Amino acid sequence: MNYLFDLYGTLIDIRTDEKSGAFWKKISAMCNGKPVKERYAVLCAAQALPEGGEIDLLTVMQKITEEFGCAYSAAEFAEKFREASIKKLRLFDGANELLATIRRMGGKLYLLSNAQACFTRGELEKLDLADKFDGIMLSSEIGFKKPSKKFFDIAFEKFGLSPKECVYIGNDLRDDVEGARRAGMRSIYIPTAQSGRYPEKIEPDVRVKNHKELIKLLSAR
Repeated sequence: MNYLFDLYGTLIDIRTDEKSGAFWKKISAMCNGKPVKERYAVLCAAQALPEGGEIDLLTVMQKITEEFGCAYSAAEFAEKFREASIKKLRLFDGANELLATIRRMGGKLYLLSNAQACFTRGELEKLDLADKFDGIMLSSEIGFKKPSKKFFDIAFEKFGLSPKECVYIGNDLRDDVEGARRAGMRSIYIPTAQSGRYPEKIEPDVRVKNHKELIKLLSAR
């Protein structure tokens, strides 16, 4: 069986702040004191995307560093931008044990996440997750994001997977649970503080309280 995971809010407990004046003051200081906030918003909004499409923030960072004469490459600026925004970044309790349990069962692990590679690749290394998966696919690298069926179809083709042999594990009812259903997969829902709230009723195939409950459920099989 193939176990496909969401990342932020499912394996990684994260909190960021990209709205405060203090954050943007730090960003401006990296760009010769120039006001970056408004230009950043314009550049993000200007990217023409297809339905279900995903922006690649690295292209925005490239334009910012060029226009404002920043003393960093786009990749360096993206890393510092992210570091300035982070208030919390840690693995959820039981996340590593959950991945290890699936490995012991003979399951394969894949990471399919709505995420910006210019932020996330480094954070996977920092939290010792980069080598835990048989395959990793991030939305900014393919141009589509969950819950788009296109996102999952690209993953199936990229990794040679059949949706009937996959289960998706995530913390968001719309992106993860409904997205998985549309793609022909079963889903496991782990609610966390980052889980979205939706007016429509969306039911996963399996709902657990936390990672440790899922470990017990899988271990009992």
